[in-house]
Amino acid sequence: MDRDTTIDLLRRHEGELRRMGIERLYLFGSTARDSATAASDIDLFFDHAHGRLSLYQLLDIKNRTAAILGSRVDIMSRNSLHPVLRSQIEASARAVF
Repeated sequence: MDRDTTIDLLRRHEGELRRMGIERLYLFGSTARDSATAASDIDLFFDHAHGRLSLYQLLDIKNRTAAILGSRVDIMSRNSLHPVLRSQIEASARAVF
């Protein structure tokens, strides 16, 4: 799936995703670079409302974004990004909302 289609699909569900606790959502990786292949997953990270998300909440978010996109999704909070790669990921990310 290309970058613009991915962003458009997620934006159509912004209200629903915000109700799940996502304040800001970002696309990164091969889809953000528009170089994804059919074997690529879609990489997302997000900022969330105050407090911690439970594992169940994170799984709900992962499953819902995968259903919206019809693709495998790797999603994590910004705080979960690998510390060594975080600045590179943030610099290359595309804001979804």
